Amino acid sequence: MKALKITLLLVISLMILGFASIFNPDKTISEKVAEKEDLSTLMTALEAAELVEVLKGEGPYTVFAPTNKAFAELPEGKLEDLLKPEHKGELAKILKYHVVAGKIFASDIGEEQMIKTLEGSELRILNQKTTDDYMGDESEAMNSIMVNNAIVTNADIEVSNGVIHIIDGVVMPSNQEVLGAMEQNEEN
Repeated sequence: MKALKITLLLVISLMILGFASIFNPDKTISEKVAEKEDLSTLMTALEAAELVEVLKGEGPYTVFAPTNKAFAELPEGKLEDLLKPEHKGELAKILKYHVVAGKIFASDIGEEQMIKTLEGSELRILNQKTTDDYMGDESEAMNSIMVNNAIVTNADIEVSNGVIHIIDGVVMPSNQEVLGAMEQNEEN
């Protein structure tokens, strides 16, 4: 009888520990990005902009993470220019435009909202699922969450210091100051 109680107590303890690990992921944003092969360009950019430690910090943060394919779709030569040491500030601004303070899950996103980024500008988040469900449109773009013009392809990757949403495009601050500053530097 005593052995049964001990075994039962052990099983319950293991179940509690198992559930705790599910709900409390132990990797940070930076660590999760580093382990995902389709986010290797983002990791390279975070390293070049010296933002890896920020995304290892306490947070919480929400990151809209562009895929390698999204970076590849930038105008020819733009990524290479951004990764140069002399453009570290501009790169950091673009990357911070993909980060929001706090945890925002897909279920938290209303029909349309503007969210302030760490860069200081606002992202336009549009939940097409709630906006267009009544129209019966089942296309990917009309049945998804959009961040400016990028589509969230994988939502709610929870990590210890926030949440990651993978997006299919690199979003830029609407004022385009960043790209203008880069072009001016190239002319000098």
